[in-house]
Amino acid sequence: MIVKRAVSVLWNKVLFPLYRGTIKAAKDKKCIRDKYHIQKNVRNVVIFGAPNHGNLGDYAIYFAECRLFARYLQKGNIFGVNMRDFQHEIRALRRLLQKEDLLILTGGGNLGNQYMDDEKIRREVILRFPDNRIVLFPQTMYFTKDAKGEEEAGKTAGIYKAHRDLWLVARDERSCRDMERLFARKIRLLPDVVLTLQGEKREPKKGALLVLRNDVEGVLQAEHRTMLRQILQPLYGTVEETDTVVEVGEDLSCLEEKLRDKMEQIGSASLVVTDRLHGMIFAALMQTPCLVLHNYNHKVEETYKWIRDLDYVEYVPDVSNLQEALCRLQKEDCRYRADKVEKEYDVFMREIING
Repeated sequence: MIVKRAVSVLWNKVLFPLYRGTIKAAKDKKCIRDKYHIQKNVRNVVIFGAPNHGNLGDYAIYFAECRLFARYLQKGNIFGVNMRDFQHEIRALRRLLQKEDLLILTGGGNLGNQYMDDEKIRREVILRFPDNRIVLFPQTMYFTKDAKGEEEAGKTAGIYKAHRDLWLVARDERSCRDMERLFARKIRLLPDVVLTLQGEKREPKKGALLVLRNDVEGVLQAEHRTMLRQILQPLYGTVEETDTVVEVGEDLSCLEEKLRDKMEQIGSASLVVTDRLHGMIFAALMQTPCLVLHNYNHKVEETYKWIRDLDYVEYVPDVSNLQEALCRLQKEDCRYRADKVEKEYDVFMREIING
């Protein structure tokens, strides 16, 4: 009787849960394999941290990354794992992916303690895949200058330094210096990957478009918004306001169409005024004159340096200087060519794929 009871307890408490867990793990593995079309003898490029939200700047980064890898690795299997799916798929992916697969940590402006969900994904990928090549696409780094920022910077540095094949890329000079100091290694410097895209100029253009933040990174006060409208309305007739963040539901397949619509909206304006980094980049790509305002950290100002040779995009750190800048931006012959940025990425892409 005692033996029978012991066997029953062993089965119910240990063996059956283990059996059930094994069956579930096998089903999960097959489900993930089918979802991402993972096959033997086909190299996978996995972009971790793909957006599951409506920030079109983040989606444009992911879109540009996919385009690059499709160009340079035509026989590869390229897919993204978004932030929503990451936690319940990472275990299966750990069993499915091989050492030869290339793992990408998506670029952007969230390396730091301001957006910890993104940082936790990067840390977990680096810890779970010690033998894979992992590439951080161009990022702006910003840890707050307080105890919490210092604590999280220390955690990040410890995890990143321990990986033997981690490639780190900054998208601005200041982040590059900060990253070299934090990680004690040489950091690559490349422009935001969205600048590898080539926009199509739209004609005719009309009206002014305000593309302004309403979140933690925005610094423009309500009175400044009102002042902007008062200045722009006599010059441009209509003044509309929009943002590069849109509403999305569970179905993320709409993001590409929403990105295209936003680019067309920006491309149709005579002037864009923005404090968003990708508001500035979208205007540059669509060859629309753009007045760029300061935000709470350095990422807009630093990224502007990559395109400051475009005479139709101007950075204004102080809104009191708007009138002079607006006079300089009365331009019609605006041209953007992605060739220069593409050449910089060409060397990099060949190295991370073949090196």
